[in-house]
Amino acid sequence: MYNAAGRIDKDQQVQRLAPLVKRIAYHLMARLPASVQVDDLVQNGMLGLLDAIDRFESGMGAQFETYAAQRIRGAML
Repeated sequence: MYNAAGRIDKDQQVQRLAPLVKRIAYHLMARLPASVQVDDLVQNGMLGLLDAIDRFESGMGAQFETYAAQRIRGAML
C-alpha cells in the first residue's frame, strides 16, 4: 500500500482497483448508447482512478474505495 518513502504505491493501488473500474464500466454500459465502447469507459475510468489516488485525503472520514468509485464514475461520464 505504501512505499519506503511513506507514499501510496500507485501501481499496487491501480492493480488492486482495476476490477472496480471494469465493474463500473460494464454497469454504465447498460445505460449508455450502443455507440459508447466499454474500452473507452475503462480508459477514462483508469484516469479517474489515478486522479483519485492523487487527491485522496485520509483524514476526511471516507474510505478510499468509496471516494475512488465516485471519481471513476465521474470520469467515465
